[in-house]
Amino acid sequence: MEPSWFGAIFLPLIQRVTKGERLTIAGNLRTMGLGDLVQWLASTQKTGTLVIDGPEFTKKIYFRQGDVVAVASDNPREFLGHYLMGWGYCTSTNIESMLKTQDSKSMMLGELAIENGFVTAEELRIILTAKTQETLYDLILWESGDFRFIEGQLPDRAFKEAPLPATSFLFEGYRQKDERRHMIDLIPDTAVVPILIALPEDLEDTDMALVTQMDGRGTIEELALSNRRTVFNVLKLVHHCVQSGLMQIHSSGGTAALSEQIAAPWMSTERNVMARLERGRFLDAVRLINEAQETFAPESAVQTWASSMFSQIEQALNDEKIEGSDILEIRIELDDLVKLDCDPAEGFVLSRITGVYTIDEVLNLLPGSNLINRVIIHNLIRRGLIKPREATSVKRFQKSQS
Repeated sequence: MEPSWFGAIFLPLIQRVTKGERLTIAGNLRTMGLGDLVQWLASTQKTGTLVIDGPEFTKKIYFRQGDVVAVASDNPREFLGHYLMGWGYCTSTNIESMLKTQDSKSMMLGELAIENGFVTAEELRIILTAKTQETLYDLILWESGDFRFIEGQLPDRAFKEAPLPATSFLFEGYRQKDERRHMIDLIPDTAVVPILIALPEDLEDTDMALVTQMDGRGTIEELALSNRRTVFNVLKLVHHCVQSGLMQIHSSGGTAALSEQIAAPWMSTERNVMARLERGRFLDAVRLINEAQETFAPESAVQTWASSMFSQIEQALNDEKIEGSDILEIRIELDDLVKLDCDPAEGFVLSRITGVYTIDEVLNLLPGSNLINRVIIHNLIRRGLIKPREATSVKRFQKSQS
């Protein structure tokens, strides 16, 4: 594990109590490693939710008395349904059917899978453990990401717990991270497609059965899922074969995707934009659209496409129903904001939030596009850096002083 100690030096900088709220710890993984953070939560036997916003995805780790009991992620590859299908327990139709009844029955997907006879309780436990470990191992690879810990907060709906002591995955996760550093020259990521060109002679039967499936039709991640093996396990096997000259790797991009890009180069960006909107990451969606506009500026149709995308973002913001009359407040200490990933535009918006102005008033103080400023405010709320509050109590205070 990467050693780093923060103890009494760092904890006073990141630990704050906000009036009317539970204890919140906030920072960035660049200044406090995940290992240090998780070990502190474990040693102090904390119960609550650790939220980490990465460049693309958001992950949540649920703690109960210092143990990791569950994880959540908005990466589709880390959904329970993805594992249930990938491991061959359910079809996409089965998953869709269970999701339709989930709210009416107030049951988690895993419970519904047991109720419908797709898995046993023991099989679900094994799947959840694998899912939890893979989500955590991937998180250990993140070099940056804003985090916050909300003490005492766990999902409202009862969930299946799979307790996992911190030390049981931290050491293994950092070991994998170190080994991946030595593999990256030959295998840049796990989304590549391995192709066997000569049969190895020094493999066990289970590994031999796996490499014979490496015929250019599945990525390392897909092969790991369908064979119920960890991504790292398959990655090591592929690396061994590539290093021995027995295997080649290729990009996972297919001919269909290529022809689509030739017809409309920004269409692949549209898929990414829509994926961000579905996960509530509006600022990321705006940035992708702006990049596409700059890249494909000579194409006249891209401006029409971008306008359509911005309209969808505006509609999504309206659907959030955040009232313009709400007061905006900073949720963490200003000293802690410097540790977060905030671009100049976000920093400028934060500088205008004093706990007195409403959302509409803050927007009137900001230069530039109203839509972009709304998106920035939405993103800061989503990240837990600011919060809206009804203006009633402030108005009463102002009246009492007049």
